Amino acid sequence: MQLEIISRTPPHPRPNRRVPLVFVHGACGGAWIWDEHFLPYFAEQGYEAHAFSLRGHDGSERRAYGLLTGLADYVGDLNEVVQHLGVTPVLIGHSLGGVIVQKWLEHHEARGAVLMGSGPPHGMLPSAISMILRNPILAMQGVLTQLFGPWTVSAAATRKMLFSDGLPEVTVQYRLARGSPEFLRVGCELIWPNFPGPTWNREMPLLVLGTEKDFFVSPTTVEATARVYGTQAEIIPGLAHAMMLEPGWQGVADRILRWLERTRLSSP
Repeated sequence: MQLEIISRTPPHPRPNRRVPLVFVHGACGGAWIWDEHFLPYFAEQGYEAHAFSLRGHDGSERRAYGLLTGLADYVGDLNEVVQHLGVTPVLIGHSLGGVIVQKWLEHHEARGAVLMGSGPPHGMLPSAISMILRNPILAMQGVLTQLFGPWTVSAAATRKMLFSDGLPEVTVQYRLARGSPEFLRVGCELIWPNFPGPTWNREMPLLVLGTEKDFFVSPTTVEATARVYGTQAEIIPGLAHAMMLEPGWQGVADRILRWLERTRLSSP
């Protein structure tokens, strides 16, 4: 499988920051969502920062048998990238990417992990019901986005689903045009991921982040995920689901940076 990988290396490497970071995007995204802000930012802070596009997304290989593609295939994509790096990284997953990180950790080890607005281990069914009850029209537009790509909905709907009000309209339009449709089987598996529970080493550092205005993964859902793994969630005020693309993205990045330093994940 030919996967697009975007890597940013530190212009001024720091001996105490040698653990690579691997970023995993969410549904309908691609490696580009990390390269707008996060990859160059963490490289400036002395970290090797890598992001990849899952199969069928952005610059990665597309196959005709998309109906058969499921979460296990995405986990295989992540494993391929980690094997390519040849060193145990810190994994940072957003939304669907957080689910992929959780599934990958069932059978592999990482130096640490960050779940950003991640799908919970108990599945997205409760969140889906909540979205339908709160805003059935927007929930249906979310389904259309997953199945046919972001271009099937308006920029106004995209803003309500992913972004806060402070993002310029031209930026919303640009990001809308870069999206990819999601595989149907993946969407179905997200509803009920069938996790066996937290099987990885409980000593592994884990940071669970959510945002106040997340339409897809509410703060309550993020807190439930954190409880499963024996930690506490942190909810960032004022931001929406696509927190790495929001005007306040640097606050999120700074929080991850402080966590890397505090948990001594800077050096291998």
